[in-house]
Amino acid sequence: MGSDRAVESALSRLTKAGELVRVRRGLYFRGKTTRFGMTRPSMLDTAIAVAGPGSGPSGIAAAHMLGLTTQVPSTTEVAVPGNAPESLRGVRFRSRSYSRRELKLRPLEVAVLEMLRDPTAAEVAWPDVKQRIVELIASKQVRSQFLAAQVTAERHPDARHRWASLTAAV
Repeated sequence: MGSDRAVESALSRLTKAGELVRVRRGLYFRGKTTRFGMTRPSMLDTAIAVAGPGSGPSGIAAAHMLGLTTQVPSTTEVAVPGNAPESLRGVRFRSRSYSRRELKLRPLEVAVLEMLRDPTAAEVAWPDVKQRIVELIASKQVRSQFLAAQVTAERHPDARHRWASLTAAV
């Protein structure tokens, strides 16, 4: 690797040449090249990259990721472990327990936790939300043992109750 200045110069040249998109300081994206130019990263992917491990969608963005709504949020909500990072236009960061980072929760797992906290973001009733979570656990797309560990640390009592009812059904 080169010096910091050499890396900055190389990134700047690649950005000017259209090979990279600068998302924010220190964060670059390389998308697919189309006849219209390079694709841009999704707001959710950008926000998760900024927020770091253990972060994921919240609110309508969580419901959308889980396939529980057809709505696409105008402002992307992202649950982040610990303190919220510097703001990003079009994103609202929600501070959550730091243990999510320690458990290395995946964005889909964070979306499940956020639905346990507030299932009203979904366009469907709680039994359908519950069924979708059970399907994700059965297909091993989410790790139930990590969710169980995090739910015990949740301050939100409704999330703990919903998890208990969910695991009783499994």
